[in-house]
Amino acid sequence: MLAILGKISDGRAQIEDIARLEKLANAVKNGSLCALGSTAPNPVLTALRYFREEFVEHILNKACPSLVCKNLIAYTIDAEKCKGCSLCTEACPVGAIQGEKKAAHFINPLTCIKCGSCRAACPDKFKAVVKEVARCA
Repeated sequence: MLAILGKISDGRAQIEDIARLEKLANAVKNGSLCALGSTAPNPVLTALRYFREEFVEHILNKACPSLVCKNLIAYTIDAEKCKGCSLCTEACPVGAIQGEKKAAHFINPLTCIKCGSCRAACPDKFKAVVKEVARCA
C-alpha cells in the first residue's frame, strides 16, 4: 500500500493503481488475524472513500490540489509583489533563486528542491513567493 501511495503522490501512478490499492487494503483488513492488522488499512480506505477525486487528480492531471505532494507542487515568485529584498535568496539552501537587489527575483524550477524556505523567508507584507500546483509538460 505504501508503494502505491508513493507512486500516487509522486505523480507516477496509473488509474488502475486506485483499484489495486483498494483491493489490497481490503485484503489486509479482511485477512488479518489481529485487531491491529484489521484496522491498519482504515486510513487508506477512508481517504479513498472521501477523497477519491483527489487521488484521480494526482494520477490523471499530475496535480496535488492540497499542495502537499512535493513532486506535484512548485514555488514561484510574483514579480509584481517582489521588492528584491533578497531574503528568499539568502534562505534558499541550494541557490535556486536569482535576481538583483531591489529587482524582482525568480526561482529556477530545475534547481529548486521545494523545501519552502523561500516562502517562509519572504516578508508577510510582500507575500511574493507562491506555492502552487506544478505545471507539467
